[in-house]
Amino acid sequence: IIIDEEHETSYKQGSSPRYHVREVAAEMARRYRCPLVLGSATPSAESLDRCRRGTYNGVTWTRVEMPERPGHAVLPTVRIADLRREFSHGSRSMFSKPLTEGLERVVERREKAVLLHNRRGFAPFLMCRECGCVPTCNHCSTALTYHERTHTLQCHTCGSSWRVQPYPAATSRCPKCGSRYLAKMGLGTQQIEDALHQMLPDDVAIIRMDADSTRGKDAHKKLLEQFDAADCAVLLGTQMIAKGLDFPEVTLVGVVNADFALKLPDFRAGERAYDLLEQVAGRAGRGDRPGEVIIQTYLPEDPVIRAVAEHDRSIFTDYDLDQRRDALYPPFVRLVNILVWSANRDDAQNYIGRIAKLLKRRWHAAAPDFLRAGSTVPQVLGPASCVIERAKDRYRFHLLVKSPVGYHVSDDIDACLKEVGSVRGVSVSVDVDAYDLM
Repeated sequence: IIIDEEHETSYKQGSSPRYHVREVAAEMARRYRCPLVLGSATPSAESLDRCRRGTYNGVTWTRVEMPERPGHAVLPTVRIADLRREFSHGSRSMFSKPLTEGLERVVERREKAVLLHNRRGFAPFLMCRECGCVPTCNHCSTALTYHERTHTLQCHTCGSSWRVQPYPAATSRCPKCGSRYLAKMGLGTQQIEDALHQMLPDDVAIIRMDADSTRGKDAHKKLLEQFDAADCAVLLGTQMIAKGLDFPEVTLVGVVNADFALKLPDFRAGERAYDLLEQVAGRAGRGDRPGEVIIQTYLPEDPVIRAVAEHDRSIFTDYDLDQRRDALYPPFVRLVNILVWSANRDDAQNYIGRIAKLLKRRWHAAAPDFLRAGSTVPQVLGPASCVIERAKDRYRFHLLVKSPVGYHVSDDIDACLKEVGSVRGVSVSVDVDAYDLM
């Protein structure tokens, strides 16, 4: 059994049954006594930990490293553009001096470049400069993203949209105070596309690839064919361009802002950011011509940034594993996310509170048995409201369970859910080995 790009979170099923392809494949390999090969330039923390242990669930895990690129290709040179220094020197452009000069060299040599910015739309949100109001979705607790092409505010959680005319349009109005100074804040792929058109010559093809530009049938394929056929081009996109692209003419990869992914409220944020940056860096220099990667950041000393810059994963993984070990997060425990949602906020909150109470009581009583077995006692964190508390008119609360590796925690959770019973209008999901905590 072969699984390519095994680190990808898309291998984790988001709806019931919430299995992970890697775990299913490992169990199949164990039952049928056949090899399982997991391939990735950025292996998951779980797979690396099992290789360090040597065995997991009675199966031998071995790590085989391939440090060299195919053919004569060499790893690209990575440069860090410190946006703090750019700002202190008076620059207000979205492109640093190193990235601007890199794009100019690409145009001069008639080569190709890839630019990554993992925020679609024109601006992440609008904000009133007088009262500070940020328009949010009527159905979700999320700020609305502004799309310049359609002059709409769109919710990327439920898909709702509203027509809007931000400042300096004469009809611009704040929904709270009526001020016309409803300004665009932040940076999205559409805004970067417009800036590239202004900066680069007309004969350079600028192709934007994100969830908005690839909605039509075969749109993804057509955009890549357009990029391939162009004499000189810049491919701008979100994370969908970070992997799988093999164009020998690409000699420059630029990351417009690497910091978005680093500070998400998720213990895997650093791992995902490293995977994304390392994967997109690998798009450069895949042919005979050497590649260059320019990463713009306000956090040049972050372990993730330093690891990518030096092509040394251990700079990040050693730091990340220490953090996870101290806080008891995977791969040192199994993580279960119990999510409850309802149109009635009190019903959802009360229901998950009862689940938490039963689980804590159950494991408190069983604590001596765990300790005698030399194991840690499962922990219950929460309940608390989700990061996105309201989505599609449903209020969402969750709790996290940290259980010892190898312990079948599902049986305990199932028993508590049966004891709580069902409540009309309240839904619950249990995600073992959870990846989505938002």
